Amino acid sequence: MIRDLAIAACGLLVVALLAALVRQNQRRFHKPLLTTRYQAVTLANGDVLYGRIDHLGTDHPVLRDAFELRTELDPESGRATHAVVWRKHGPTGADHLILPAGSIGFVEPVRSDSPIGRAVDEATRDEKPR
Repeated sequence: MIRDLAIAACGLLVVALLAALVRQNQRRFHKPLLTTRYQAVTLANGDVLYGRIDHLGTDHPVLRDAFELRTELDPESGRATHAVVWRKHGPTGADHLILPAGSIGFVEPVRSDSPIGRAVDEATRDEKPR
């Protein structure tokens, strides 16, 4: 009788451990839902990059169509304008960046009707295919 209870308790313990392991791996490999065309990626050092993030939830997400945004203030009107600076036009010509997951602070959507979204839309219209 005691032996049967010990076996049953061990069996329940094994099932509970397996359930915890499955739950942990499900959370680790769950891919977040990205509903906007571009995302803002804030790095741990405070830098912000923009682009389309792929493989989010893995050890090395990839930021495609990466760009930075420069904000310039018009001295006369005091109005801020945003200029998109594509990384692919920089010294390396990189069309994507591979980021260590630990370097990403957070990721947020860039809505197309936001100031940044409008600047990107304007820059992509001006962008000529190569």
